[in-house]
Amino acid sequence: GKVEFCLGTEEMHMSTPPNLSQEHFRVFSSVEKSKLPYSQLGLVISSYHQSIDVLHASNQRSLKVQALHTLGNLLIFAEKKRAAFKCWCQALDDIFRKPDVLHTWKEFVPSSTSAPNSCSPQTFKDYSEEFLSKVGIWGCLQGAVISAKIAQFIITLNVNKRISCCIFSALLFQGLLRTTLPHPKAERCYAQYEITQLLPGIELFSDRHRADICSVVASLYYIIRELHYAKQNLMVLPLLALYQYFVSGICQDIVRNLEARILKIEVLTDLHFFSEAFYELSLIFYGKNMPCPVPSGFKATGKIK
Repeated sequence: GKVEFCLGTEEMHMSTPPNLSQEHFRVFSSVEKSKLPYSQLGLVISSYHQSIDVLHASNQRSLKVQALHTLGNLLIFAEKKRAAFKCWCQALDDIFRKPDVLHTWKEFVPSSTSAPNSCSPQTFKDYSEEFLSKVGIWGCLQGAVISAKIAQFIITLNVNKRISCCIFSALLFQGLLRTTLPHPKAERCYAQYEITQLLPGIELFSDRHRADICSVVASLYYIIRELHYAKQNLMVLPLLALYQYFVSGICQDIVRNLEARILKIEVLTDLHFFSEAFYELSLIFYGKNMPCPVPSGFKATGKIK
């Protein structure tokens, strides 16, 4: 027999998922879903708002943060920056359980009186340990990505505010290096340091809704570039080590690994760490510490004689 469809009818996207046990599969949309039409985006946004209200009422704070983060992404796609900014700020406030975190994060611990300089010892107070103890690993990771997106998509005109937001994101990323493993605390120690193990026993990216590897890598690279342009090069060094761990140890991406190493050479040169820059260049030249092109568990096949 033949399978035929009614070509003249299409189903609308409803606010509740369909009951598949009662589905007759008579139209194409029942079998193959196309991308969501722009006209239906408002319904999805409205559904997210309702879900966030329910999560707030049931005190599901972690899920609420994920929903606010995703809703902000949708609003950016819908070109509603002000609404996206509100969602992302609310997500940060829920992570820290403190209002207006984006503008008051320096109040967690007493800060130094002077601003950081790329060629002098660090003068910013290291907030990363305080952030980790307050919001945990997932809070640091989610907060770092959200604040990076705020800097990238929202605060585009005010350079000082954008750099401050990038520093906030960088310190949250550095919170991942303040766990039980003895990673260096001094930023200059990361000039030749490579991370081989980050969080033993914890799969950071097992739940893509809580931490998506693509979003984390993209946000971290944006922060690295912005801080490098702002001459905050000491702060960039631990972020580069973390970025190389993600793209090499998890993603096995040779191209991004090389991009990060070339950028690291530029950063080390700007800091006048010429010996470390030459060492990094030699690693590229000899192909050391690169991602393995053959996945673990597979055997490379040789030429048949």
